[in-house]
Amino acid sequence: MTDADDNSTLAAICDSHLFKSLDDQGRLQLLAGATSESYASGVVIVREGDPGDALYIVKRGRVEVHTTQEGQAVHLAKLGRGACFGEVALLSGRARTATVIAEEDSVLLRFGRQHIESVLEAYPRVKQLLEAVVKGRARATIEKLVGEPEA
Repeated sequence: MTDADDNSTLAAICDSHLFKSLDDQGRLQLLAGATSESYASGVVIVREGDPGDALYIVKRGRVEVHTTQEGQAVHLAKLGRGACFGEVALLSGRARTATVIAEEDSVLLRFGRQHIESVLEAYPRVKQLLEAVVKGRARATIEKLVGEPEA
Protein backbone atom coordinates (compact mmCIF):
# COMPACT_ATOMS: atom_id res chain seq x y z
CA MET A 1 0.00 0.00 0.00
CA THR A 2 1.11 3.55 -0.63
CA ASP A 3 1.20 6.21 2.10
CA ALA A 4 -2.08 7.61 0.75
CA ASP A 5 -3.63 4.12 0.91
CA ASP A 6 -2.34 3.71 4.46
CA ASN A 7 -3.88 7.05 5.46
CA SER A 8 -7.29 6.25 3.94
CA THR A 9 -7.16 2.76 5.46
CA LEU A 10 -6.32 4.22 8.85
CA ALA A 11 -9.18 6.73 8.43
CA ALA A 12 -11.61 3.88 7.69
CA ILE A 13 -10.42 2.06 10.83
CA CYS A 14 -10.89 5.23 12.87
CA ASP A 15 -14.39 5.67 11.39
CA SER A 16 -15.37 2.19 12.50
CA HIS A 17 -17.42 2.24 15.70
CA LEU A 18 -15.86 -1.09 16.56
CA PHE A 19 -12.26 0.11 16.51
CA LYS A 20 -12.65 3.69 17.81
CA SER A 21 -11.52 2.61 21.27
CA LEU A 22 -8.12 1.47 19.98
CA ASP A 23 -5.11 3.58 20.90
CA ASP A 24 -2.53 4.55 18.24
CA GLN A 25 -0.55 1.35 18.79
CA GLY A 26 -3.69 -0.75 18.44
CA ARG A 27 -4.68 1.02 15.22
CA LEU A 28 -1.22 0.40 13.80
CA GLN A 29 -1.43 -3.26 14.84
CA LEU A 30 -4.79 -3.55 13.12
CA LEU A 31 -3.53 -1.67 10.05
CA ALA A 32 -0.60 -4.08 9.71
CA GLY A 33 -3.01 -6.94 9.05
CA ALA A 34 -5.32 -5.17 6.61
CA THR A 35 -5.58 -6.07 2.97
CA SER A 36 -7.58 -3.88 0.62
CA GLU A 37 -10.00 -5.62 -1.75
CA SER A 38 -12.11 -4.04 -4.51
CA TYR A 39 -15.51 -5.34 -5.57
CA ALA A 40 -17.63 -4.20 -8.51
CA SER A 41 -21.32 -3.50 -8.00
CA GLY A 42 -23.32 -6.73 -7.83
CA VAL A 43 -20.41 -8.98 -6.84
CA VAL A 44 -20.92 -11.40 -3.95
CA ILE A 45 -18.29 -10.74 -1.27
CA VAL A 46 -19.22 -13.50 1.16
CA ARG A 47 -21.90 -16.14 0.84
CA GLU A 48 -24.17 -17.55 3.52
CA GLY A 49 -22.90 -21.00 4.53
CA ASP A 50 -19.26 -20.37 3.57
CA PRO A 51 -16.52 -20.59 6.22
CA GLY A 52 -16.02 -17.35 8.14
CA ASP A 53 -12.30 -16.71 8.07
CA ALA A 54 -12.23 -12.90 7.99
CA LEU A 55 -13.81 -9.67 9.18
CA TYR A 56 -14.37 -6.78 6.77
CA ILE A 57 -14.66 -3.00 7.14
CA VAL A 58 -16.21 -0.92 4.36
CA LYS A 59 -13.54 1.56 3.29
CA ARG A 60 -15.49 3.00 0.37
CA GLY A 61 -18.85 2.15 -1.19
CA ARG A 62 -21.90 0.29 0.08
CA VAL A 63 -22.81 -3.33 0.60
CA GLU A 64 -26.12 -5.11 1.09
CA VAL A 65 -26.56 -7.93 3.60
CA HIS A 66 -29.24 -10.59 3.28
CA THR A 67 -30.03 -14.05 4.53
CA THR A 68 -32.29 -16.76 3.18
CA GLN A 69 -35.45 -18.07 4.82
CA GLU A 70 -37.56 -20.74 3.15
CA GLY A 71 -35.80 -20.08 -0.15
CA GLN A 72 -36.49 -16.33 -0.07
CA ALA A 73 -33.89 -13.57 0.41
CA VAL A 74 -34.51 -11.46 3.51
CA HIS A 75 -32.86 -8.03 3.52
CA LEU A 76 -30.93 -7.42 6.75
CA ALA A 77 -28.90 -4.25 6.23
CA LYS A 78 -27.09 -1.82 3.99
CA LEU A 79 -23.64 -0.92 5.25
CA GLY A 80 -21.41 2.03 4.31
CA ARG A 81 -18.02 3.46 5.25
CA GLY A 82 -16.69 2.28 8.59
CA ALA A 83 -19.25 -0.52 9.01
CA CYS A 84 -18.01 -4.03 9.61
CA PHE A 85 -19.35 -7.45 8.70
CA GLY A 86 -18.18 -11.02 9.08
CA GLU A 87 -17.95 -10.76 12.85
CA VAL A 88 -20.58 -13.42 13.63
CA ALA A 89 -18.79 -16.24 11.80
CA LEU A 90 -15.40 -14.99 12.94
CA LEU A 91 -16.30 -15.06 16.65
CA SER A 92 -18.43 -18.20 16.56
CA GLY A 93 -16.24 -20.27 14.25
CA ARG A 94 -19.40 -21.23 12.38
CA ALA A 95 -20.31 -20.74 8.75
CA ARG A 96 -21.37 -17.33 7.41
CA THR A 97 -24.88 -16.42 8.50
CA ALA A 98 -25.56 -14.01 5.63
CA THR A 99 -24.61 -13.14 2.08
CA VAL A 100 -23.00 -9.75 1.45
CA ILE A 101 -23.11 -8.18 -2.03
CA ALA A 102 -21.47 -4.96 -3.24
CA GLU A 103 -24.35 -2.55 -3.83
CA GLU A 104 -21.98 -0.22 -5.66
CA ASP A 105 -18.29 -0.37 -6.53
CA SER A 106 -16.67 -0.83 -3.12
CA VAL A 107 -13.30 -1.11 -1.43
CA LEU A 108 -13.15 -3.23 1.71
CA LEU A 109 -10.51 -3.86 4.33
CA ARG A 110 -10.10 -7.55 5.05
CA PHE A 111 -8.68 -8.84 8.34
CA GLY A 112 -7.93 -12.54 8.69
CA ARG A 113 -9.07 -14.54 11.71
CA GLN A 114 -5.63 -14.91 13.33
CA HIS A 115 -4.89 -11.21 13.04
CA ILE A 116 -8.23 -10.12 14.50
CA GLU A 117 -7.88 -12.65 17.32
CA SER A 118 -4.49 -11.18 18.27
CA VAL A 119 -5.97 -7.66 18.33
CA LEU A 120 -8.94 -8.84 20.42
CA GLU A 121 -6.59 -10.53 22.86
CA ALA A 122 -4.54 -7.35 23.25
CA TYR A 123 -7.64 -5.09 23.46
CA PRO A 124 -10.44 -6.73 25.50
CA ARG A 125 -12.64 -3.62 25.11
CA VAL A 126 -12.75 -4.17 21.34
CA LYS A 127 -13.74 -7.80 21.93
CA GLN A 128 -16.60 -6.62 24.19
CA LEU A 129 -17.79 -4.18 21.50
CA LEU A 130 -17.59 -6.89 18.86
CA GLU A 131 -19.62 -9.28 21.02
CA ALA A 132 -22.22 -6.52 21.56
CA VAL A 133 -22.43 -5.98 17.77
CA VAL A 134 -22.97 -9.72 17.28
CA LYS A 135 -25.80 -9.80 19.87
CA GLY A 136 -27.45 -6.72 18.36
CA ARG A 137 -27.32 -8.12 14.86
CA ALA A 138 -28.68 -11.46 16.04
CA ARG A 139 -31.67 -9.69 17.64
CA ALA A 140 -32.28 -7.60 14.50
CA THR A 141 -32.06 -10.69 12.28
CA ILE A 142 -34.54 -12.61 14.43
CA GLU A 143 -36.95 -9.67 14.31
CA LYS A 144 -36.76 -9.53 10.52
CA LEU A 145 -37.15 -13.29 10.12
CA VAL A 146 -40.06 -13.54 12.58
CA GLY A 147 -41.64 -10.31 11.44
CA GLU A 148 -42.15 -8.86 14.91
CA PRO A 149 -39.91 -7.40 17.60
CA GLU A 150 -38.82 -9.65 20.46
CA ALA A 151 -39.87 -8.63 23.96
